[in-house]
Amino acid sequence: MEVINLIFKIGVLLAIYGFIWFFINLLISLATGGRKKTVGEVYLSKGVKSIFLVNVLFLYGLDDGQNEIDLFNMIVSGLVLILYFVGQMQKNEQQAAMMEKYSNLLRGMGTNSRFNKKAEIIVLSISVIFYALLFYLPEFAKNPIALWFYETVTEIEKTPLIGFIFKIIGFFFLLSILVKIFNGFNYLISGKPFINVKTGFYSGRKKDKDDDSFDDFEEIKNELPEDKS
Repeated sequence: MEVINLIFKIGVLLAIYGFIWFFINLLISLATGGRKKTVGEVYLSKGVKSIFLVNVLFLYGLDDGQNEIDLFNMIVSGLVLILYFVGQMQKNEQQAAMMEKYSNLLRGMGTNSRFNKKAEIIVLSISVIFYALLFYLPEFAKNPIALWFYETVTEIEKTPLIGFIFKIIGFFFLLSILVKIFNGFNYLISGKPFINVKTGFYSGRKKDKDDDSFDDFEEIKNELPEDKS
């Protein structure tokens, strides 16, 4: 039950953190006059977001007095964090593939894909390495920006109505993590996932040799507010 409760709390944290970052992105967009970001700026923003997310998650793993590291919490949090980052990368890749497939339509709407798998992997790797380094430099995690995020997240979580909404999101995050874990174990045992949810753009559509159709993909559910970075 302790692990279940911890994953639930992490889900709430991720939901609230994404909510806060949505408004940060909105303010940045307004400050720059809505100028479209370059690929470098997009991944710089993602990198900063991920680093501080790791930082706040690390603070969540500390004791209430924030003096000692709870090793159990840290290990579980780290594993959940990796699952979350990988899920986000898969989601971004699927969205990019969808946009590429319908590039002609989306080009007319002024939309294009800026997904870069190498950059995604670099951001993920740096975030995981940074999380590991905080074990040796825990005092660095208590910087003013991370503490502000941590305090803001906890305050929003305690808010009656909004906090309850994020708890619901945290519950669905918990379910998605449990499904991924069960899928992993079941795949190792039987070679098949426990639950395999797939969707297609056109139900029942047949492929032929000349059709550059988009393959069905596994839907990665994300209950956080849409990241515009």
